[in-house]
Amino acid sequence: MNQSFEFNRWLMLVSKHWSENKKKYTLSLIAMAGLLLVWFIFSLFMEPYRPLDESVQLGTYYFGLSVVGCLFGSMLFAELASKSKGINFLSVPASSLEKLLCALLYGVVIFFITYTLIFYIVDISMVKLSNAIAFSHWQKTHIGTSTFDAGKVMNVFVLPDKGPGVPNVFFYFVLAYFAIQSAFILGSVYFPKFSFIKTVIALLLVSLAFTFIVGKIIQPIMPHGNYYKGISSYRIYHVTELSTGSTVVSDDDADKIVSLPNWINDVLIALVKYAFAPLFWIVTFYRLKEKEI
Repeated sequence: MNQSFEFNRWLMLVSKHWSENKKKYTLSLIAMAGLLLVWFIFSLFMEPYRPLDESVQLGTYYFGLSVVGCLFGSMLFAELASKSKGINFLSVPASSLEKLLCALLYGVVIFFITYTLIFYIVDISMVKLSNAIAFSHWQKTHIGTSTFDAGKVMNVFVLPDKGPGVPNVFFYFVLAYFAIQSAFILGSVYFPKFSFIKTVIALLLVSLAFTFIVGKIIQPIMPHGNYYKGISSYRIYHVTELSTGSTVVSDDDADKIVSLPNWINDVLIALVKYAFAPLFWIVTFYRLKEKEI
């Protein structure tokens, strides 16, 4: 069998995957909508006098996206946990690249779109309901010329205008989500059994190791200073030792700036922002290609 990518064969694999999993996916979508609905109703019961807060909408979206998305990603190659299902999965006449792209289509692209659509269907309905309930209470209790502030549907991808120079942190949340979910997708191939739990433990260990290396090894050997403009420039403080043993840090004019070319800073930032998810997908491809039952 040709191990390269063939579009028609990939479409047949996508169709086969949907026919085998459409019931599971449909029930999963209903379950997600139900959980979102229950949580929003609980929020309304907690504060019936106020419209649905925008921070509640934002926290609900990203918390649900992170938990459900990573859990779903860890189940994309669940067939590999069973010997019989794993043999059947590996024997499907499709290349490893086609199998990976099929999994990414359903687990990354379609999941993200459908989760966002379901969230907004529930969210818009709950915002309208909360406004109606809060307005009813306001009519009974308002005094004088006070006005009712209706709740608004939160745009989870655009940060409200906080002034010039403020980055859109929601965009970075989405990038971080895709990077973390890709790690769970890789974990579903590396750890066929209990992949979600094992991937969580592996990520925690990697985070602890990174923190230890930065805090206990790199930081102590760096000169006294801080990063200046980006991660490719460093300001070294001019420190004066007094006879009493104390140290005095001079003003900015005496400090030294060590910097690399700006293009290196741009490349490093782009790698940190965009490279993690594709890197994990590439590793997943080679791991899947070498997978044996």
